[in-house]
Amino acid sequence: MVLVALKKAIFGTEKQPLLRNTASYATMTDEEARLGLTDDDTLSQGSGSSGSSSSWVSPRVVSDMIIGLSDGLTVPFALTAGLSSLGDTKLVITGGMAELVAGAISMGLGGYLAAKSENDYYKSECTKERAVLKTESSEGESQIADILAQYNLSPETTASFTKDLQKNPTSMVDFIIRFGKGLEEPAEGREFTSAMTIGLAYFFGGFIPLIPYFFTAHVDDGLMWSVIVMLITLFIFGCTKTVISLGSDCGRGCITWNGIQMTLIGGLAAGAAWGLVKLIE
Repeated sequence: MVLVALKKAIFGTEKQPLLRNTASYATMTDEEARLGLTDDDTLSQGSGSSGSSSSWVSPRVVSDMIIGLSDGLTVPFALTAGLSSLGDTKLVITGGMAELVAGAISMGLGGYLAAKSENDYYKSECTKERAVLKTESSEGESQIADILAQYNLSPETTASFTKDLQKNPTSMVDFIIRFGKGLEEPAEGREFTSAMTIGLAYFFGGFIPLIPYFFTAHVDDGLMWSVIVMLITLFIFGCTKTVISLGSDCGRGCITWNGIQMTLIGGLAAGAAWGLVKLIE
């Protein structure tokens, strides 16, 4: 089972099998025996892969949420703080809502175009690679050898793995694209998911600094409560973003510092906008 040995050497025990339709060898090879692999290892590895792949939230969705919230918590907050210096609560709410709608549409459109470009590029690279393999089969062998060279595998293992890949052109293209060019196939409907996630996250984040203005009669009171609410929100968001990004590897000091950084960035943006409007007045 050379492919099992190769997968173990390259991916460890966390990735799903690269080749979905490649048959296993009937007997263990020297390479597999050297690594100490058995059929039980293969079964346990497969069950571990299925468990790790059942995450209920895609990392790309989390990334889009962070992008939308980061801008939403900063830009509208700075705008409403600047508009508050004009002394009109209604103007702050109207201007803030207009910016929220326009900003959410703009951010969502940007996310859609970025995801679509990524998908188009992936398809283009796959098409080019298929064309190359059709005309020059030796080119594919050379690319696979270059990819596997970094793992210090034996020539026999490399040759056997390449031979099996050649039986399935789709898997061969997938391997070269994924590990040779570092491209992952985008999820189906990624464009619309990205657009909705970024747009809604931006609107939600930007609506928070507007809330106090709905419940205060004077714009100065609304600004004060808006600043308090947003400083707390920015700190919580900075800490949460750090935990999501780094997981359990980061300590409390790192989490706290990133929360403070996010608070300072939002505060500086709001202060700059407020001061600029005051200067113009």
